[in-house]
Amino acid sequence: MSLRRKRLTGLERSHTQACRIFIIPAIVLCVFFVIVPLIDVIRYSFTDWNGISADMKFVGLENYKNLPQMDGFKDMLIATFSFAIGMTLITILIAFLIALLLDKKSRGRLPRSFMRALWFIPSLLSGTVVGILWHIMYNYRNGVINTILTKAGLEKVNWLETVGVTNIAIIVAAAWVQIGMCIVIFMAGLQSIPEDIYEAAIIDGASEAQKLRSITIPMMAPSITINMITTTIGAFKAYELPYFISKGMPGYSTMLLTGRISFYAFSANKYGYGSALAVVLILIIAVFSLAELIFLRKREDIY
Repeated sequence: MSLRRKRLTGLERSHTQACRIFIIPAIVLCVFFVIVPLIDVIRYSFTDWNGISADMKFVGLENYKNLPQMDGFKDMLIATFSFAIGMTLITILIAFLIALLLDKKSRGRLPRSFMRALWFIPSLLSGTVVGILWHIMYNYRNGVINTILTKAGLEKVNWLETVGVTNIAIIVAAAWVQIGMCIVIFMAGLQSIPEDIYEAAIIDGASEAQKLRSITIPMMAPSITINMITTTIGAFKAYELPYFISKGMPGYSTMLLTGRISFYAFSANKYGYGSALAVVLILIIAVFSLAELIFLRKREDIY
């Protein structure tokens, strides 16, 4: 016996129609600003094109074969992965701890809305502005960070010209920008946890650590998933902030793949080569994001 389709009321039909109309602009924007450019980048990656002339020579996989021979390619891969992983872990950990502190109800606590807005302010600044700001702060001679270290009786640190140290300096600056957005998402997740669960745990004699491990973290699993994936994608796509802090120096130790894509596409006039590198970066982001999504969603199911 076939099931009859449920008839919609006039109000439900009007709501459905309105939803379809409102989603059209989003679909149009996605097609023209995401799908079409993505298809073009893939198409250009198989060509030898300078990005200006009408001549576009098809070279097949030649651009992809030449990528490992690029100067500093290995160093750039290491820099990109270390930056993305380091920024993601530091951002998530600090943002989670700050969200817990802001959500804690205690006397003398600063207003939660004010503190949340204060932490969110760096997220409103452009990567260029933040990069220049931190570049000035990291200055060896008269930067504010080394000035503080000197007054504390410590030695100055060459933040911008030391392999390893410069990578950490860039990660710290990038995490400073991203933490505010993650705090907002974490606080939304914390406020959605029913108080009854904590009250029952208190009655059962659970300690603060036990409540955090058995209630807060499991209930925050969806928020952790969102922040992990968005932060990882943002880290792999980062360009302005790392570039304006260190210019990729020393050597290629802090040069991210995004910086090299920009160089080949817009400075060296090797648009096809830059497109091939962009496709590789897109695949890296897709694989990382998918792996994170599968792992974190499994954790959500466990909880």
